[in-house]
Amino acid sequence: MEINQIIDILIDLSKKKEEYLKKLLTLTKKQEGFIRNGDLENLAVSIKQKEEIIKAIDQIDIKFLTNYNGLKNTLGVNAIEEIDTGKYYSLKELKLYISNIMMLLKQMKKVDQTNTEQLKVDFNKVKQDMKKLKEKKQKEKMASNYVKKYIGAQGVFIDHK
Repeated sequence: MEINQIIDILIDLSKKKEEYLKKLLTLTKKQEGFIRNGDLENLAVSIKQKEEIIKAIDQIDIKFLTNYNGLKNTLGVNAIEEIDTGKYYSLKELKLYISNIMMLLKQMKKVDQTNTEQLKVDFNKVKQDMKKLKEKKQKEKMASNYVKKYIGAQGVFIDHK
């Protein structure tokens, strides 16, 4: 296969990956709202959608790496940066797509970290609420047992003065 054809394949794969990453970023931002509103049902649906997109991205990555390694071997270089862009003009476009992909990944990581932190806060709040509820139930049970035990007893108060 000719070098320019390999580069074109890499560009095409990078375009597809960029499109999928944009969809992934959109879903990740939607998840932020779902978390904020406590909408666990839509959160679960968006997670499943993200999993499908990630599977597609994994397939693209496999194809990309195969062609990328073939390009490096054909040209005898260790990295794409070593290839002369004057000789292979379409490499500039490939590098631009790779740069865009890296930027999208950074944005997604930032939003994901925010979402993860919010989920931790929410989870800790739920744990505290559950603990308080459990303590309240235990107190109610103790009071109920006390009332049952002494319900038939009559109290007598004698003042000796």
